[in-house]
Parts: sequence; structure tokens; C-alpha cells
Amino acid sequence: MKRFQFKLESLLNYRKYLERLAQQETARAQMDVKTCEAAIVQLKAVFHQQSNQIEEVLLKGMTASQFRQSHDYLDAVKNQIEGGNRRKTQLKGILKEKVKKLKKKSIDKKAMELYREKQKEIYTQEFIKLEQKEQDEISSLKTARKISNGTN
Repeated sequence: MKRFQFKLESLLNYRKYLERLAQQETARAQMDVKTCEAAIVQLKAVFHQQSNQIEEVLLKGMTASQFRQSHDYLDAVKNQIEGGNRRKTQLKGILKEKVKKLKKKSIDKKAMELYREKQKEIYTQEFIKLEQKEQDEISSLKTARKISNGTN
């Protein structure tokens, strides 16, 4: 009997390929979220550092134009932080979609693998039955020879 050959092997390989692509996309999306979070943390640190510096300079005295300029700078940093938070929310939504897509691709691949295993099990059972049948035939031929040799 010939070796087991899964007729849908190319489809299974394609589904494995799609799952790997989805894993890569998910990893990229996770990296984007982490990069955005790091940028937000850095902006917050800059904001707090500049706030502290401005307070120190304010205690020593500063002109109105310097105060306005410092205040505008802090507002700009605050706006960047808010923009980063909005971007992070968008990236998290994209990540959620990528994870959902990855789960679907994994399920599709797993279903095909289970089908392959079922087909292999059926093939193995048929092979065992065929082997048993051949063994029974050999055994019955031996018995028939013994009987025919014994009666002659």
C-alpha cells in the first residue's frame, strides 16, 4: 500500500503561511503600540522637567514674554502628549483587529491540521485492516498446504 498523502497539503501549507503573516502583522502592531507608549512617557518626562525649570526661573523672576513663550512651549508638549494618547488608542484598536485576524487564521490552520490527522487515522486503520487480511490469507494458505500435504 502506498504512503499516506494528504490531498489538501498545499492548502494546509497556505494556511500556515497566512498564519505566519498574521503573526508578523500582530508583532508589528504590538511594537507600534510600545513605541507610542515610550514616546508618551518621554514627552511626559520632558513636560515635568520643563515645568520644574520654569517654576525655578519664575521664582527668580522672568519677563512676561519669557513666561508666555514658556507657557506656549508647555502647551505644545501637552498637545503632543494628547496626540500621542489618541494615536495610542488608534494603535490599540489596530492591534485588537490584528489579534482577532491572527486567531481566525490559527483556527483555520488548526481545523485543516485536525482534518489531516483524521484522514491519516482513517488511512492507518485501512492499512491495518489490509495487513490483517493479507496475514489471514497467508495463514489460511499455510493451513491449506498443511492439510493437503498431510492427506497425500
